[in-house]
Order: sequence, then structure tokens, then C-alpha cells
Amino acid sequence: MRNIKKLGLKYYKRQKAPKYNQKQLDQMAWRCRKLRRNFIDSKKFIVMDDEKYFTLSGDNMPGNAGFYSSNTANTPWNVKFKSKQKFEPKVLVWLALSSKGISVPYIGTTHGPAIDSNLYVQKCLPKLLAFIRRYHADNNYIFWPDLASSHYAKTTITWLNQQNIHFVPKQVNPPNLPKARPIEDFWSILADKVYHGGWLATTEQQLINRIKQQLKKFDLKIVQTMMLEVRKKLRKIEQQGPFSIL
Repeated sequence: MRNIKKLGLKYYKRQKAPKYNQKQLDQMAWRCRKLRRNFIDSKKFIVMDDEKYFTLSGDNMPGNAGFYSSNTANTPWNVKFKSKQKFEPKVLVWLALSSKGISVPYIGTTHGPAIDSNLYVQKCLPKLLAFIRRYHADNNYIFWPDLASSHYAKTTITWLNQQNIHFVPKQVNPPNLPKARPIEDFWSILADKVYHGGWLATTEQQLINRIKQQLKKFDLKIVQTMMLEVRKKLRKIEQQGPFSIL
């Protein structure tokens, strides 16, 4: 350890990063360039959508991982140990957002269907359309979905075209760029608020109510600040690669 200090070396924790294959890396720079120059100009509003699962316990949140005690021997078992169901109930939340606001969410449960192209078109996209009509009626926007199969399915593309929604074509959409898409950070912030102080739900409805409550209280200035960084991040990826924004 002393020798390491003498050499001026410091220990750094590895950051988590997406795993890229060579094809994705080869496509990254030119797709980001085309996306930024042809579809996301500085005056255009970016609309994004995404979905996330929330569990009753929020056991993946740091605040719910431990407990405080002056004597662990006298700590009740239900505090010291956390029982976990093999298939814990989950709540699925989909929403769209831009720097102008957040859409009405679609909320489903573990027992409901996963988001495939049919559910996406029937349940999610009508909420996207209502959001665009409310906040972007002047058509000065671009819808930027990720590359999930449901987002570019034939039925989805047909629906988007029928509703005259301006969206990023699949062939120029950069693959696997969660850190360039502010909605990924939005989920992290929302989850922190939902499970703040070690909060946990005992029923799915309780969790749904909590999520809706926190969405209503979400500070739009945070979304606006995140959205302002998109073009800068795309340019940085063009020049230095995807790891430069982590």
C-alpha cells in the first residue's frame, strides 16, 4: 500500500458501462452525427419515451439495503433480514417526456402483459399523441425512441405515420446509448423519490399511488436541465466515443 502511494496511484472504482460490440461502435459516431445534424437541431424539442419496472420493496435501492442499530443481537429479525419472494410483484410504468412536461403514464402490473408492439400501440402511443398535441402542437419536435423491438415494429411505424408523428428513423438511431438519453436518469431520480427513506409498499395499488404522487411533484426544471445536455453528449460521442459521457 505504501509503495502504491509513493507511485502516486489512487484506487478508483470501476464505473458500470454498457457492453458494446464492434458493429455498434462502428455505427456510433456517424449515427450520432446524423441524428444531431438532421433531426435534433438546437431549436427543436426532443420527446422521449421509456418504461421501467418498480418492485414493492425497492430492494435495489441503496436506502433500502441496510438498517441502523446499536446492537444487532437485539435487532428484530424482520429488520435484520429481508425476505424476498422468488417472483416479487412489480409495477410497470411507461411515460413520455420533453423539456415542456411529462405525459400521463401507462401503469401495468406483473400480472398484466409486457410491453410488446400491440400493447405499445394500444396503451402507450395514444398517451404519447395526447402529450404531443398538448405541448408540441406547433410540430417543432422530434420523437426519439430507443431501439426496443416494440418501438420499431411494423404496427408501430404504421401508427406513427398515420398520426403524422415526427420520429427518428431506425437507420440513424444510435444503439445502446442510455447515458445520452435523459429519460434514463429521470427513472433513477423518480425511483429515489418513490423509495426515499426506506419506503416500501405492501400492495401493488399502494406502489401505484406512490408513483403517481411522486410524478405529480417532479420538478420540471430537472428534466429541462437534462434535456439541454443531449446535443452536447451526442457531439462528444461523435468525437470521443460512447465511454466519454459516462
